[in-house]
Amino acid sequence: MPEECAPRVSNQPSLYRQHFYGKPHSTYVSYYSPIGPLAITITLDNDNNYKCLVYTEKGYELIQVPRWSVYRNCWRFIFCRKPTSYHIMWHVKPELKDIKIPKLKISKLEDELLRIYEPEFSKVMKVGILYCREGQKDEAEMLFNVANNTSREYDEFLNWIGDRVELKGFQGYNGGLDIVHGNSGTHSIYGKHNDVEIMFHVSTMLPFYPNDPKQIERKKHLGNDRIMIVFNDGPQSYQPNTMKSKQTQTVILVQPIRNDSSSASISIAKPASPNNNNSLLMEEKNGLDNIEDVNRQQSSGSTNQYIVSIASKEEVPDFDPPLPNPPIFNRDARFKQFLYDKLINGSSSLRQAPVFQTKTQREKNFVFLNFVNKHTNQK
Repeated sequence: MPEECAPRVSNQPSLYRQHFYGKPHSTYVSYYSPIGPLAITITLDNDNNYKCLVYTEKGYELIQVPRWSVYRNCWRFIFCRKPTSYHIMWHVKPELKDIKIPKLKISKLEDELLRIYEPEFSKVMKVGILYCREGQKDEAEMLFNVANNTSREYDEFLNWIGDRVELKGFQGYNGGLDIVHGNSGTHSIYGKHNDVEIMFHVSTMLPFYPNDPKQIERKKHLGNDRIMIVFNDGPQSYQPNTMKSKQTQTVILVQPIRNDSSSASISIAKPASPNNNNSLLMEEKNGLDNIEDVNRQQSSGSTNQYIVSIASKEEVPDFDPPLPNPPIFNRDARFKQFLYDKLINGSSSLRQAPVFQTKTQREKNFVFLNFVNKHTNQK
């Protein structure tokens, strides 16, 4: 039976890596099969079952069939010979009857197939970091914050979450920041976790133009980040649609716990009533309203602790790890592991969200079609 491809997070192995990589298997490709561009990878497991990984423009599926169930001609049956690859493919995809799909006979094919099932675009991501000072409640105020007017707790958080890198000439993933002319600032924060590169778009490190009331250069980057971390330096709650963006799907609120203050949380505006104007109603519908945790906590912890709240748009699939109860973290390796896993799994989950599925499938198809076109009719 086919094994459907559930949403895959970047730090989990693909079906190809789980069942084929490092094991004897064969791959067959055709750009002109009856079901369109096609790649089929076949292996025989220890239980005498054929596992067939079938990739088309619609996606891929793992189909498993017992060896005994596949057709063999009389000669092969009498002499206990295994079925031909043609009959295996015909068994799993009846549309391929009378169609010969050529086998690839090239070296280093495994690594190339990994790039098909684990495409590079899933190994990089960009995340916004927005600084919110005490008492600030709207986008314009937050975008006007500059690096020399932040708190010690915020600076410590930036130093902890990643490495401060110089952008000019940077060789890693740049997240769309200018690494040639310096138009995106001089430095940024960069991290790597489980082979996934993350470039953070830090609001206070992006260029600041005092005469620009909208801070377009900062908004250009932060407004296009699907995931945003908001560092809230005050006790005020944070409305998840404060930063107006159609792209941002998940907001992670991080607040330092101080001895003399209570913690805030992400909050939702009250449901719009018939007397509200249409713009407020539209904002409410487009708001980030799947709250994982909105508990307010009182704590006597130190500045080495944070309380975390998370909000996602309702169409975003759930993703691990869940917030603990209470959602309080020390600034340590455990919190960094949680935060990076949350960011990476969240990015993978967002690719399954309806608003991004078309783009995601288009990116996957581009990688897949290039592979099939390259190897069709290759001897």
